[in-house]
Amino acid sequence: MQPTFVVLSDLNSASDAALRYTSQLATQLPEGHLVLMHVFQDPLLFPEAALMTPVTTPSRHAVMADLAQRADHLPVPAEPEVTIDTLGLALADAVQRHHPLLLAAGREHPTNLIERVLSNMALPVLQGAHYPLLLVPEESHDPELPHRVVVAADDQPFWLTAPSLALADLFEALNPTTTVVHVAATDGPSKAGIGFDAVRRTGLFGPIDNNSLYEVREEAPADGILHAAAEVNAQLIVVMARPHTLLGGLFHRSVTAQLLRRSPVPVLVLPTTD
Repeated sequence: MQPTFVVLSDLNSASDAALRYTSQLATQLPEGHLVLMHVFQDPLLFPEAALMTPVTTPSRHAVMADLAQRADHLPVPAEPEVTIDTLGLALADAVQRHHPLLLAAGREHPTNLIERVLSNMALPVLQGAHYPLLLVPEESHDPELPHRVVVAADDQPFWLTAPSLALADLFEALNPTTTVVHVAATDGPSKAGIGFDAVRRTGLFGPIDNNSLYEVREEAPADGILHAAAEVNAQLIVVMARPHTLLGGLFHRSVTAQLLRRSPVPVLVLPTTD
């Protein structure tokens, strides 16, 4: 099956950052290509629209032309899609038709596309599909392929979903140097080995040995992960999302939420099974 990356586009600079970064990832795979998906005037994205003074918005045709122009400047084939479905239906349809390797979006500010994705009916779609999510910060002007990757691991075992494991060819092509980061909650005995073994068992991140473990103490989890990522000059942070975490509001209160909002480098969220 042709490796496909679906990029959610708001036609802004944050979306452009996600396009640039994701297209670089797609170049690493034979026949890799992108789908640029824009949800046109989705009432779930803009529930306040009826209460606001109407503003001039581009026509659907103009949006398609804009997406096509962006697609023409990418280093891999890309197809624009404009839908008038709700975001949840649009994502479900995209997953069913394209079976993407991942869904990507740009991070602009707390009310950008990714926040809307996770605050409406799209969340159950993502939770049910178990597809990886990539969030790219707007400041990623010159995307660099992730040759140094930080994988955040806690003290619980996990197993990746099939769509997460489908990224194996991409990671093999990238061949990154991987650092497994564990932030200890206390000064007691280390439990880093549990999460470390789970990461190594996936076989997804290349050679991992005992020198690949980076344990942080006396820091909050998100702070420790970001500190470690900066220390090793990582270009990508990978975090695991358990099903109960997604259902419980992953992107509102968790460590993952803080990383998605604060990380200066892209964050890849991989769904797991319990």
